[in-house]
Amino acid sequence: MAKDNSYRWPTTTVLIAFDCAARLGSFAGAAKDLGISQPAVSRHIANLEKLIGAPLFQRSRTGVRLTEAGRRYHEKIAPGLSLIKTATSEAIQPSAPGQVMVACSETASHYLLMPRHNALQEALGEQTQIGTVIFNSYSRKLPLDPVPDVILDWHQVIGSKDRTVLFSEAVRPVCSPEFAANHAKTLNGPVSGWSDLAFLQPGLPNKGWASWDDWFQAVGHPEPPPRFTSYDNYLYSLAAAASGQGIALGWRGFVDRHLESGELVALGNGYVERDNNYCGMLTEQGRLRPIASTYLSLLQQHVSPAEG
Repeated sequence: MAKDNSYRWPTTTVLIAFDCAARLGSFAGAAKDLGISQPAVSRHIANLEKLIGAPLFQRSRTGVRLTEAGRRYHEKIAPGLSLIKTATSEAIQPSAPGQVMVACSETASHYLLMPRHNALQEALGEQTQIGTVIFNSYSRKLPLDPVPDVILDWHQVIGSKDRTVLFSEAVRPVCSPEFAANHAKTLNGPVSGWSDLAFLQPGLPNKGWASWDDWFQAVGHPEPPPRFTSYDNYLYSLAAAASGQGIALGWRGFVDRHLESGELVALGNGYVERDNNYCGMLTEQGRLRPIASTYLSLLQQHVSPAEG
């Protein structure tokens, strides 16, 4: 019996990679947007070209562009992908009527929301529960299950509306009281003399957040450059600072409670202000739910007083 080839369809993963590369004109851009590696995108495209039997892209050092065959194919499949996306979003169950779902980074969940959770929960009332889902700032993709009502991030996120500025970005070094006492002479001197101190940082900087280089540019660089110890994420680097292992960069709005409790002490001459805002944004679903707007307004009220 002859083999039936009528169901030799590309997977949706392959089609999404093709669509993204076609829109951005870049395999690297598609990889970043989808949160996968560039070789994975190249592999998906190669498999699709093998299935179709024709090159879909012209490759060059500056990027890629569709061939005539690729252009015709993209025109056919793009509307279908849009329909699938719309149908999936409509089919997924939204957050429960008595719940507001907040999407944010792990750092924001731990340092911004958890210390304020009880106060926000009390303000909303026991009939409404606050849920949190971790949002990957690198992929820029919103979680689909559960669907968030509110997104917290430094930048506007696709699919979000109505930005509410929670606070402007401001950073300063922090360390444990013991570390500050042991290195008081050095820390009381100019930053240029801090080279022998241990500096702590996340291995992959949070997208949109300031770095040590940003702080050094504002106050001066240690000479020679200091050594840095990297941790998996900002949570670990701040915990390391609290345990006396070195100096971490602290964000106003995130380290307030640790400074108030004395677990950490602030260094330098005040915060370095940056032209960047941490915002709350409503999703399309959140715009239809008054409780989401209420939560965002309450969060702004509870965060803003700590700005001082």
